[in-house]
Amino acid sequence: MINLNLFLKKNYIYLKMMKSKLQTSTYALNFGTLIGITTVVFNLMLFFLDAHYQGGTLASIIPLLISVGFINFGIFQFRKDNNGYVSLSESLRLGVGASLIAGIIGTLYGLLLTEFLDPQFMDKTFEIAKQKMLDSNAELSIGDANNAIEASKNFATIPIRIAGGLLASVFLGFFISLIGGLVLKKSKPE
Repeated sequence: MINLNLFLKKNYIYLKMMKSKLQTSTYALNFGTLIGITTVVFNLMLFFLDAHYQGGTLASIIPLLISVGFINFGIFQFRKDNNGYVSLSESLRLGVGASLIAGIIGTLYGLLLTEFLDPQFMDKTFEIAKQKMLDSNAELSIGDANNAIEASKNFATIPIRIAGGLLASVFLGFFISLIGGLVLKKSKPE
């Protein structure tokens, strides 16, 4: 298991040793990796508990909270290491960069899950979605539900899943870091 304190301490010492201006990319890489690994561990837990099909509110909120926590902690840590100053643009670069790294890790995990760990994942997911459609709409025929599922399958190709995963991650990271950056920003005096 990854020792989070040791990981952060080593990277903190490395950043302190740097003589040049602090780089948001270093923080984005570190915190994006932490988001990605933590989220993958959570999703693996769901997989091994055979709870990865249910989805639900908790399965959606936990990864969101992981992202919010690590992005804002990254912005805070950058500000701390930058003599108490962080601009909104630095916050956005850090947050979007971290989200991109986390999105790459998460997308790779998603492909690993659907192509190797559970090759029937997409078929089972579509079957669950069809059943939910039929349960929630008594007037919907099985044929209409099947047509809707077939149309959805066109958007479940690997390239579309990769692009969608990365875009969603960056989009979410932008808003998380925008809010965090507005709260934590402190400009250097002119």
